[in-house]
Amino acid sequence: MTKRIDMLLVVLVSSIALTQAQLTCPSGSGGRCRYDNVGLTPTTNQLPNQHYYIGGLFGVHDRAPDAYTCQNAPIRDRGLLNMEAFHWAIKEFGTNQNVSIGGVTLDSCSRVEQTIENILSFETCKVGFGDLNAVSPRNLLAYVGPDRSSEAMAVATLLKDMNKTQVTHAATSKDLHNRDMYPFFLRSVPSDDHDATIISEMLKSMNIRYVLGVYLGNAYGRSGFMDLESKLAQAGTTCMVYKTEMPVLATDAEMEDIAEELIQRESTRYVVVYTDGANARKLMRAIQTKDANKVQNFHFIGTSSWADDTAVTDNLYVDAYTVALTTPAGQLATDEARFYQYLENLKPSINTWNPWFQTFWDNKLQCGQRVCNEATDSLTGRYTQDVYVPFTILAVRSIIDGIRTAALEACGKYDLCSNLLNQENRGQRIYGAIEGTTYFNEQELATNYISYRILKFSVTTGYTEIGTYAGTSSSLNLAAQAPKTNECPDSPCLVCGEIPTTPSPTTVRTTPAPIVTTTDPTEGGRYKFVRFMAGQHFTGVFSDGMREDDEYGTRFEIGQKWIIALGVLAGVGCVAVLVFEIYILFKLLGTRIGRQWRTMWLGQLLLFGIFLSYLTLFAFLFIPTKATCGIIRFGIGVSYATIYSVLLVKLMVILTSTTTESLIPGDVESPNYLKGIYQFLMFIFAVGVQMVIDVQWLIQVPPEAVKVVTNGGEEAWVCNHYTWSVDYGWGDMKNFVRSEFENHLLSLVYVMFLIIITTIVAMRAHGIITNHRESVFIGIASGFSIPIWIAWGLVGGLNKNLDNGHQFGDACLAFGLFIVATLALFSMFLPKVRQLINMGVEGIYLEDDRDTYYNGSVILAPPSYKSRPSSVVYANSGGVYSDPVIIGNGGDPLAVHLKHTGGSTYSAPAYIRRGDTYGTGSIGGSKVLRVTGDLTGKNPQKPSSEIGYYRKTRSEMGTLRKSLSEHNLGSL
Repeated sequence: MTKRIDMLLVVLVSSIALTQAQLTCPSGSGGRCRYDNVGLTPTTNQLPNQHYYIGGLFGVHDRAPDAYTCQNAPIRDRGLLNMEAFHWAIKEFGTNQNVSIGGVTLDSCSRVEQTIENILSFETCKVGFGDLNAVSPRNLLAYVGPDRSSEAMAVATLLKDMNKTQVTHAATSKDLHNRDMYPFFLRSVPSDDHDATIISEMLKSMNIRYVLGVYLGNAYGRSGFMDLESKLAQAGTTCMVYKTEMPVLATDAEMEDIAEELIQRESTRYVVVYTDGANARKLMRAIQTKDANKVQNFHFIGTSSWADDTAVTDNLYVDAYTVALTTPAGQLATDEARFYQYLENLKPSINTWNPWFQTFWDNKLQCGQRVCNEATDSLTGRYTQDVYVPFTILAVRSIIDGIRTAALEACGKYDLCSNLLNQENRGQRIYGAIEGTTYFNEQELATNYISYRILKFSVTTGYTEIGTYAGTSSSLNLAAQAPKTNECPDSPCLVCGEIPTTPSPTTVRTTPAPIVTTTDPTEGGRYKFVRFMAGQHFTGVFSDGMREDDEYGTRFEIGQKWIIALGVLAGVGCVAVLVFEIYILFKLLGTRIGRQWRTMWLGQLLLFGIFLSYLTLFAFLFIPTKATCGIIRFGIGVSYATIYSVLLVKLMVILTSTTTESLIPGDVESPNYLKGIYQFLMFIFAVGVQMVIDVQWLIQVPPEAVKVVTNGGEEAWVCNHYTWSVDYGWGDMKNFVRSEFENHLLSLVYVMFLIIITTIVAMRAHGIITNHRESVFIGIASGFSIPIWIAWGLVGGLNKNLDNGHQFGDACLAFGLFIVATLALFSMFLPKVRQLINMGVEGIYLEDDRDTYYNGSVILAPPSYKSRPSSVVYANSGGVYSDPVIIGNGGDPLAVHLKHTGGSTYSAPAYIRRGDTYGTGSIGGSKVLRVTGDLTGKNPQKPSSEIGYYRKTRSEMGTLRKSLSEHNLGSL
């Protein structure tokens, strides 16, 4: 019985699940789900060549708290009104000979992700629209919308892959005017470039010298504000003394922080608010909340997205100037008037194509608080007309006219043939035909459709028109204004290039005449203004806002995570240098270090230079301060100079070395090395040039950390050794004449010279094998550093205009120094370690060439043979011992003791000719070398070079074998 109940429950649950699934996604033609939450004006037929659809992308609902509650969010008037205008235009202009035109509109809920999902679901046949004359992806030929720039960019990127045209009615970002990125994008609305032109010309006309800026942190706000800054810089009459980014969904606390920054600079008075109306109101309300009296001291300057919307300024005691996009006179104005007349007579019962109109109607007529009657009620006076409605109508008309032209060109008639609807052809054909209509000029709206009004708002008079604009800067017509007192919050205004007089009497002379100065009364006469020549450049900057040395914090705290890798690599490098140094010192224990120091000191100095390079890298880990900027600026140049100066001196030693045997008696220890005093003087001269360059730089431009605005519009601390122009000021990275990276690179020109000279000399000395062919390794260290320098120099220089260009410069300097130092460390000291390991107790290295100082020396076999009772060696020199011999045990009764010509007997190992047999075995397989002159009696004063040292066992020597040599070990 229990099993039967369980089975019944399973069947019941399965049935409910299937029923729910069918309600959610019923099966239809092609297995697609039918999506009903759309606005749909169906075509009158379904013949493939006699109908097509236009898609509409509108944000009907505001952005909900999450992606699952779109339908519960408030209706957005702009989205719904433009959606109605879209369907009205389809019906009004959709008669196209025998071809029927329909429209389908989708709600994005003000989300980019939803917009993309809507398009992809339809274009990939996952959902379908409509039962009667259902919409087909093949016959949906173009889209209108969306109205936000961020959404429009995402849609344009997607439609590029789908070969479908997009005509947006409200996306105004200048970034969209990029044919390479958005080849099928058009807009029927003027771009933000016109807003920036109007505001710039208006400030110039009103003689506003200083201005504050607040912009929204999205594509619209950033690109529009950057365009405005560029135009202000070109005009050269207005300076942006402060700017800040407003988060898209700013909290009350964030708004209060922005308001506080503006209040601190209230003397400037004029604030450009590059945001939409809702966020502009939040900002003004935040200032009013902090201090109701302060908000009246400002003039707010708004864009066309704010226009004359009274909802922005209601109950706020503010003054403002705004830009209002208007409908140009002519056919477009007529179409707009006809639409609004239609809308005011529209009733929910007949508006079957719009599933959201009923909610809009109820909200506007307050049907929840009273009884609404369609027969007597209307929308007249219940809504605010939207500025973008005429441009939506224009977008629909342009698509219809363009497709008509494309059909005639591709098919010879208005009907749609396969040649037009082919996926590969439709994009270029339809786009080209639409762009070719009279409405557009190179992706943008034609000038004759551009019309603006400049408005002034005050509490007493509301919005009044004070000027007009018709598409070009010369068409601005502005009535005379009486602006408020406009001052910079700091005097002199350093951010705008106003520089105080320097203590030096040789300060800049703009003309042969003396400098004209005026005392600044607002600062108690503490400063003087100096007139500089237009376009004059300066390197270095000083401000009251410099970062103190005790304000240390790591770059990681501000999101620069690349310092993690840098810190780890720098630490590993320091450890590697210490390991090399400890090993070399251990190997030298028991040797006559005092007599070897003149060949060792260069190697030790090279290690020091590499170690100094790694230590300098740690300065990059901190947010720039005066101390870290000075360390970086001085440390990089001196580290490089130390490394390459040592390498160059080493090469000079090698080039001046000699192997003439006549010199051996004169200098037993190292006859082939340049005297130590000359080596030292050469090094001091080589490295001293770079030290003078860096010291002079530090004196002329004392290191400081200053806060500037990056290319991305954010504030950041950077070192002050960049070059700027008095025309644009020192606070904006986009206007730098040379960045701090470029100036630092120029300070290293002498180091580049050292690298090239060292590489050339190394190539010249490559055949000289003094000091175990060290010239080869020097050539590797210097030659391979050339492409490394080219790489990090290009990466840092070519990326300076990116949003994070300052980080690219610092990272390239840091990692470039690390790679070069590491290359020098391993190319120069790994061979040294190998030589020390393979060097015998006699202090002689088997791989020495036959023409070195050790020419004619008896050289032992490799260490792997030294532990054998008898090791083999070849003696090739002329004389008695010119044939191969072997080294035997000194205690072997068969061993033959050698004599010098003087008759003295030595206890050196005996030598037997190669190939001779003794007993049952033959001896052979040894290395061929020459017998020294001292063994043949040529140089009897050098008995120390004979092989007569006591050899310890491995247990006595330990793991690391010491050299215990009387000979030079080379320039370690």
